[in-house]
Amino acid sequence: MSDYSKKMASDAVQILHGARSLPPAEAIEALTPFLDSMPKEYSGDKLADASAAAVKGLVHSLKLDHAASDDLWQEAIEATLSYANEAQ
Repeated sequence: MSDYSKKMASDAVQILHGARSLPPAEAIEALTPFLDSMPKEYSGDKLADASAAAVKGLVHSLKLDHAASDDLWQEAIEATLSYANEAQ
């Protein structure tokens, strides 16, 4: 994992915790840089792929439903935290 990826994952965990209280459009905007930093296809790094998939699922729900379940938020937080902790 590159230093940039480590920082983005760490930042994304903080953003995910804070974004829960934001309106959906603002949460999507806050999470977009992390998604843009992730590979578009599966990278082969299971934790990175799980994090990207969970955050993409969360953002997808925010875009379509203008809301996301607690389960989607928790999955995105846990997957991204695991990815961020991989670097330590």
